[in-house]
Amino acid sequence: MAATLLSLQLKPVRSAAEQQCPIRIISVHLLDAAGRLLRVLFLDREGHISSQPHYVPREEALILAANQQRMLGSQARVQVL
Repeated sequence: MAATLLSLQLKPVRSAAEQQCPIRIISVHLLDAAGRLLRVLFLDREGHISSQPHYVPREEALILAANQQRMLGSQARVQVL
């Protein structure tokens, strides 16, 4: 019984906003060769880079961000906010 309780306590805790908010913003942080931030851009729902943030459904945002990170590699850091 004690092992079961311990494993339940070690699960990651997400904030209420992360669990309930179905909309996200995807930010693209362009980096120079040394890893310093050059510019912050955003992705829209179609995957186009823009200077303005766009709201994207959570599931689509996660897929778009992962694909964009693969394409840009170490030139950028893509985050779902």
